[in-house]
Amino acid sequence: MKQPAMNLTLRMPLKLLNKANRAARAADQTLAEFLRQAILSQLGEAPKVPPAVVDKRRALAQAIEDSVTWPGLQARLRKLGYVLRAPGENGRTGQPPLILCTWPEEKPLVPLTRLGVSREDLTIKFASHFPGRPMEQREKAAQTGAERRAA
Repeated sequence: MKQPAMNLTLRMPLKLLNKANRAARAADQTLAEFLRQAILSQLGEAPKVPPAVVDKRRALAQAIEDSVTWPGLQARLRKLGYVLRAPGENGRTGQPPLILCTWPEEKPLVPLTRLGVSREDLTIKFASHFPGRPMEQREKAAQTGAERRAA
């Protein structure tokens, strides 16, 4: 049986709200879900996130925080077994989110936004756009290069 719910209005500093929003995105939750989870956690009723997952998220967040350039970030991520890749455009306007992939296999895992940081955040932080080509273009270039070598 579903318990009745009530709407709640909170007043909080903008910095705290922004931190909560980033943390919610990193946990792949809405802000409301994240706040409910935080309250339950304080009450001792929240389901526990496995320590391995918490450790990986912390390591990824630290790598992002410590980096000052795109190449520096990629190097830190590779040490952790990950790398960032740009997806294909697929006809969309604007810049699609970067994808966190395994390294060296480059198997896509999750959009970077699930870690609480966007492509735009890092573009501003590093004062440059993400280097390289979208995955689709990289695959085509590799095929073309292989064809040239075969000829």
